[in-house]
Amino acid sequence: MEIKVKVKIIGREYTLGTDNTRDYTLKLAEELDAKMNAMLSEASTLSGLDVAILCALDAMDEAKKAASNADNIRLQLGEYVASADRAQSSAESSKREISSLKRRIEELEDRLNQKSVF
Repeated sequence: MEIKVKVKIIGREYTLGTDNTRDYTLKLAEELDAKMNAMLSEASTLSGLDVAILCALDAMDEAKKAASNADNIRLQLGEYVASADRAQSSAESSKREISSLKRRIEELEDRLNQKSVF
């Protein structure tokens, strides 16, 4: 459900429509305001628009890097799952082989016991 949240960024008020919580939206706006004000104080030749563009580029860079990291994590998880599947298959095969060898040992012990009786 969309809510309206009033925020103030570099001295200008904006009313935002968002599906996020009010606190989350305010926190984002505060972080953006702090970042933009810091940029403005460091470089007095920048306009509000310049700072907004630079912040947008920075945000896009962070988003692309985060998406790339998420893709890498998904790939690693897929490799871990495949490795776990192979290990499980190997363990099951080993269990079957152990069971077969136990039966063979029992058969051989029975044959040995039968020969010992005679």
